Parts: sequence; C-alpha cells; structure tokens
Amino acid sequence: MTILRSIVIIFILSAALIASPRATQAQDGPPANCVYVEQGGDFETEGAWQFTETASTGFLDAAVAHDGAQSAFLGIPADAENKEADSTVWQKMHLPEAKTITATLWLRSQAGDAQDNRYIVIWDLATDESTIVLYERVPEEDWRKVSVDISTFAGKDILLIIGVHNDGKNDKAGVWVDDARVMACGLQNMTPTEVYTPTVAALLSPTITPSPAATVTPTMTPTMTPTTPPTATPTPTPVSTPAPTQTAAPTATSSPTPAPKPTIASQQQSSSGLPDNSALPLLAAVFLSGLVAAIVIAIKLRR
Repeated sequence: MTILRSIVIIFILSAALIASPRATQAQDGPPANCVYVEQGGDFETEGAWQFTETASTGFLDAAVAHDGAQSAFLGIPADAENKEADSTVWQKMHLPEAKTITATLWLRSQAGDAQDNRYIVIWDLATDESTIVLYERVPEEDWRKVSVDISTFAGKDILLIIGVHNDGKNDKAGVWVDDARVMACGLQNMTPTEVYTPTVAALLSPTITPSPAATVTPTMTPTMTPTTPPTATPTPTPVSTPAPTQTAAPTATSSPTPAPKPTIASQQQSSSGLPDNSALPLLAAVFLSGLVAAIVIAIKLRR
C-alpha cells in the first residue's frame, strides 16, 4: 500500500512538472551578481504597469498568455474599428549602477500594414528625454523573445515604455506582451542588500502619475529615428504690445483780440449856443481885420 501511494505521488509530481515547465522556469531567480529590476513582469500583478489612456488604450487579456493567466495587449483588436492611434504600457523603475542592463520581453503579434510599428522607449526622468531602443514593423508571429540593451541608463530613474503605433489604414496591428524582465548584472558599488527594489507605492507616486500637464504619452510616428530627441518645451511667443498712439497736441491758434475802439468825446456847447471862450481871440482878430479893410476901401473911394 505504501509503495502504491509513493508511485501515485511521483506520478502526480511528474505530471505537474511536465504540464508547466515554463511556470517552473519563470520562478527561477536571476544569475549570480544580477538582479531583476521590474515589478510584475508577468502582468499578473495589478498596479505594477500603467496603460496610457489614448485613442486605443491597452488592456490585460486573459485569453492570451505566454505564461500564467494573462498578458498585456497593445494596439487595435481584430474586431475593433481601425484608427490612427498609439497604445502604450509603462512602468517606472530605478536602474542600479551595473555593467550590463538588459530588457527582455516575450511578444506575440497581429500584423498590421507597412506603416504600423511596435516600439520600446526609455524615458529618462532626470532629463525628461526619451530614447527609442526598438522600432520595427509589426509582423505576424507567435511568441518571440526580444531583448534590448539599456546599459547606458544605469543609475537612472526611468520609465520603460512599450507601445504599438497604428496609422489607421489597411490592416490593424496588435501586440501581446508577457514575461517582461529588466535584469542588471555586474552591480557596482552596491551590496545585494542595497539593491533598489521599487514598490507598487513608488510606481504609483504622484510625481509620475500621467496628467494633462505632464502626460507620459510618447506618440510615435513612422518617421521617428532612433535618436534622443529632447523634449521640447514650448516657448511662449512674445506678444507685441502696440505702442500707444500719440495724439498730436492741439496747435494753439492765436485769435487776435480787436483793439478797443477809440471813443471820441463830443464837444460840449454852451447853453447859449455861442462858441466857448477859447474862440473869442480869433473872432476879435477877424473883426479888427475886416474893420481895417473897410476903412482902407472908404479912403480910396473918396479920392
């Protein structure tokens, strides 16, 4: 009876290991002198990853998974309306000082057209600049492991952003993401107890919660190149204030003041109607002259 029981137990354990080899592998820890930086890379933990609200917001899909119960879907589902949109999921993390840091994802894709792409972006929170580390056309493929080197961001606080761009024409691209790992190896100036492990509370810190003023929504277009474009800060356009219109001072027009009209005093006459005393000498002289003339004329007539 004991032998039979042991055989049954061994059979059950063997069947469990055969049925879930990937689950056993997913529970393996990182290699020596390496650490996993991300949280909830299997997309089974709520709150570790954030979906950016866009015209086609991503979601957790319980119908498809590389491992576990669900994965993250980005893009436009096959039964949804086609539109031009970006669909992204992101997580804040601190990358330790390390020789190598690698981001690894398992991707399954629903092909779009030539202008539909999937991408991985690293957003440096200190400089507010984004760097595209993967940008490629979305193929039709089953689960495939994709790895990118992000060692240049060692020691920085970043956002790891995974996204899909649809141009709204022809086919609709979609990508399932699962088992995302960010592994740092060759830790420098750190002991294992000093390794930074972000908590869910830190990931949801108000300082990085997307908002209308600072929305972590990288909008990728097919023309993007893998450079580090600085985040442009809009410069206000100076508004020219029109100079005040100078109103010409009114010119003083001199209005000539007419000279006062002279007043001529009328001569007063005596109450007798005769000239006043000032004219008597003249009248006397005239009378005497006439008298002399009359005498002369009379003498001449007698001769």
